[in-house]
Order: sequence, then structure tokens, then C-alpha cells
Amino acid sequence: MSFFKNIIPALAGSIALNIIHELARKRSNDVPQINEVAEEGIEKAWLAAGSKPPQGNNLYGIALTSDIIANTAFFRTISGETPKETLTKGLLLGAAAGIGALTLTEPLGLDDKPVNRNPKVQALTILYYVVGGLVTAGVYNAINRDGTT
Repeated sequence: MSFFKNIIPALAGSIALNIIHELARKRSNDVPQINEVAEEGIEKAWLAAGSKPPQGNNLYGIALTSDIIANTAFFRTISGETPKETLTKGLLLGAAAGIGALTLTEPLGLDDKPVNRNPKVQALTILYYVVGGLVTAGVYNAINRDGTT
């Protein structure tokens, strides 16, 4: 299997997740602010390395790029032996990623309010990642119709 048949579906799912997040956060305050978690993590990492963290649009750009790379790497694990298995893995791993976004922020020393401030925001956080996982699975199944994985 070529590199592109493996990475394109995961990238598509990651981009779908980020598009949904960006569109929603620009239209409402009562949605997940996943970007704030990423930006805080980047600031802490730069400070731990003894550097001044980027600010404004630079910080946002690094956070968005980092999210896409990390989600693509994670969604890469979604491929299964059959189309049904791939869809199931997309659903379950997407949900696991969303739950991880809710439960790992605080243990990692990050503010969890951007994703945990109320039940609606929590549900949307999980939903965004589920959609990303299902997009990954759908694109994977479409690209790999010849039955090879």
C-alpha cells in the first residue's frame, strides 16, 4: 500500500475535524475551544524549552498545524481489514480521541475549561472527533476499494 493511500484518509479526517471546530467557534461561544488547549500547550512547551512563546496569529498557526499533524497521526490507526471494521474503528477511535481531549487536559497541566465547561461543550468535543474518525474511515474505504489494506 502506498504512503498516500495510508495518509490521505487520516489527513482528510483531521482537516474535517478542524474545519468543523473553526466554523463552530467563529459562530458561537458555547462550543469547544480546542485551539485554546493547543495554544496553552505550545506556550508551556516553549517556556519549558527556555524560549519566548509565539504570540497571536503565529501561536494560532502553530497550534492549528500541530493539531492537524497530531490528529493525522492518530487517525492513521483507523484502517481495518474490512470496510465495516474500518468504519467501526473510525467511530470508536474518534470517540476515544474526543474523550481523551476531555480527560487528559487537566492531568497534562492544561486548562480544561475550553472543552469541559458544560455538557454541551463536552458532547460537541467528542462529536467533532467522531466526525473526524468517520471521515477518515470513509475516505480510507473509498480509496482502498480494491480490498487491499
